[in-house]
Amino acid sequence: MKIRALGVLSGAVGDREKGEEFEVPADIGKGLIVRGYAEEVVEKNVKPAKVEPAKE
Repeated sequence: MKIRALGVLSGAVGDREKGEEFEVPADIGKGLIVRGYAEEVVEKNVKPAKVEPAKE
């Protein structure tokens, strides 16, 4: 799970600065979010550009 620190964090997730985005196991991330220390980062699915067929 990808999360963003809402303040300075230190401990099991290492030392993180406010606004830093990082990956954590889902159970740890959910715990940080519930306690208000982090927010989940929702990655937008980027659609690949349409590939033009080759003109022969």
